[in-house]
Amino acid sequence: MKNLALFTWTHTEMEDVFPVYFGSIGKYFPQVEKSYVAINALSKIISDEHLQLVNDENDTYASRILGCLNIIEEEYVLYMQEDFLLYDKVPIREFNKALNFLKKNEEFSCVKLLRSGADTLEEKLATNIYKSCDYYSAVHQVSIWRKDHLVEIINTLNPAHLRNFEYAGNASRVMHQLGYESAFYFSESSPHRGGHFDSKAYPYIATALIKGKWNTAEYQKEIDQLAEEYSIDINQRGTL
Repeated sequence: MKNLALFTWTHTEMEDVFPVYFGSIGKYFPQVEKSYVAINALSKIISDEHLQLVNDENDTYASRILGCLNIIEEEYVLYMQEDFLLYDKVPIREFNKALNFLKKNEEFSCVKLLRSGADTLEEKLATNIYKSCDYYSAVHQVSIWRKDHLVEIINTLNPAHLRNFEYAGNASRVMHQLGYESAFYFSESSPHRGGHFDSKAYPYIATALIKGKWNTAEYQKEIDQLAEEYSIDINQRGTL
């Protein structure tokens, strides 16, 4: 996939999750040509297929993530975190619906690949593409971003910590102040789970860890499957 890079925000304290995270990407989404990992220190667990962008955790979140994003040459980034675990093959045709929509509609900054419980179907923009709820326009979900818009939003907001990005709709508010819009992908066949709907464009666990523990309350089957395949002892972290 030319002009699209995978961008993962993570930390070395999550190294026990890396084998399943990067392994499932290689297995279920091999079409990714470029992968960047924003991390606090080099990790020997991450293979050379993924370029590690080391940042100083004593700096602000804005400084850290912007320093990483500015290295990326691609125009679009797929924003990820290490506990967004793929559990099935990415249907490229559906994924490309979201990517192509973003390429053709310059006022849109991102397309989220998962519908939250707050997102409505009031405004359909294209097949399986809808306009996002204003409050949840910019969130830490798997999303395809127009990189220059994401950089501008973070520069304007200047969040000191990762949580300040989403808090009280901060980034969403800045996005709309800049005149940008947000969309999300949703298929009518997507089952409801917890506070969101499963994604038919990017089948991932949202999220695999909650407060450091495995989210078996919502994803027992998927986590058990991945734990067995990658020899992960979920008892070390514990479960919900």
